[in-house]
Amino acid sequence: MTAPITIAIRRENASKFEARTPLLPEQVAQILARFPEVTFMVQPSQMRAYTDSAYANAGATVKEDLSEADIILCVKEVYPEQLIDGKAYFVFAHVIKGQINNMPMLQELLDRHITLVDYESIVDAAGHRTVFFGRSAGHAGMLETLRSLGNRLMSLGTPSVFSQLRPIYDYPDLAAALAHLEELAEAIRQNPAATGLGHYPAVFAVAGLGNVGQGAIEIFKHLPHRVIATNELANVAQSTQPGLVLCPLAKADLLRNKAGIFDPAEYAADPFSHRSQLPEMLINLTVLLNCVFYAPHLPKLLPQPEFCAAWRVRPQRLQVVGDLSCDPPDGSVACSVGAGDLHHPTFDYDPFTEEVSQSFGAGTVTVMAIDNLCAGLPVDASVAFGTMLLPYLEGLIAAHREKRNLLHCLPADVARAVVTHQGQLTERFAYLETPIRSTLAKKALKV
Repeated sequence: MTAPITIAIRRENASKFEARTPLLPEQVAQILARFPEVTFMVQPSQMRAYTDSAYANAGATVKEDLSEADIILCVKEVYPEQLIDGKAYFVFAHVIKGQINNMPMLQELLDRHITLVDYESIVDAAGHRTVFFGRSAGHAGMLETLRSLGNRLMSLGTPSVFSQLRPIYDYPDLAAALAHLEELAEAIRQNPAATGLGHYPAVFAVAGLGNVGQGAIEIFKHLPHRVIATNELANVAQSTQPGLVLCPLAKADLLRNKAGIFDPAEYAADPFSHRSQLPEMLINLTVLLNCVFYAPHLPKLLPQPEFCAAWRVRPQRLQVVGDLSCDPPDGSVACSVGAGDLHHPTFDYDPFTEEVSQSFGAGTVTVMAIDNLCAGLPVDASVAFGTMLLPYLEGLIAAHREKRNLLHCLPADVARAVVTHQGQLTERFAYLETPIRSTLAKKALKV
């Protein structure tokens, strides 16, 4: 007899302005048509990009109580009081980097015997992520960074076509945003100074060329621009010709060892054997987009002392840092000391004093940092994500027909993403024991 399995889609927390969903209604219908042993439940939500009735029409039961579910799907992290003991959660939990602020949640998952499958760790045999919102984050992040540049220049007294961009959530979908961007692109083709920088080029550096970086570049390609390598930065920055310039920065461009090269094997063995080259580039940049994955065991791209030293050099060209990776308060770029939201995406940062102030002031850098960027394009983001997740769920259900232990049912890529199970860290994530103990020790001292 085929063992039944109940899958649920949880309602996202309203405070996060979160409208994305891990599965579309038509994908739920596809699963139910193929696997009669599956029951689907959907927690009601007024914010989700797809209506409750769409899920009900797909065959799901819309209900508040998800305690009967075996697997609970969601996007963003769940608060401790919302967890259901003993369940399996598929979620971006933000615990795998070992950041101290997130260790209490990890301990909660262990104490309550919850199986955590972290989307961020679903990777193929080569270690490449296969389920992600990264490209959508890159799309939204570039659009919001362009808008931030336009608003900053306008505030400082220089008109810029980029100030005409609307908040990303004001567009019904990515296609509408791109249609508007194409109108601005035509204005720049007619008059390159329409960027707001009439006496020198606007140089955009995209640090990190993974899914997020590629998504950002896909948006920028809709604008008239030229692409340069890092060794061309200084000459381009001295030009008096307005226009848009893109400088993609791969890992080999950003990091160097003592010999002045990027050595993949040496870096893998000891990341701190390499030093970031970004501070030296800063004087030539107008906009920096940080799209690099960061964790405490990796060197920072723009540490505070180096940022401060670079800021002393004139002219100070840097206007905006779009931190698409967004890892405050101690991430890869020193200026990202916090994160805004879709309605408040920016703040200003003083590299000398490390103080934060209202956006678009003189003598500071504007920082665009949102921790759920692609929530601004929820339909496009959900379509892309659900398409990637669906085959794994189908594989899990197919395997579940033969084995009852959830951990043994998972497809190989998903099995690599199991962080906690039956009150224990899995072998791949055993390194998290150290930050957990550190957090508990600090908590005991406070008591």
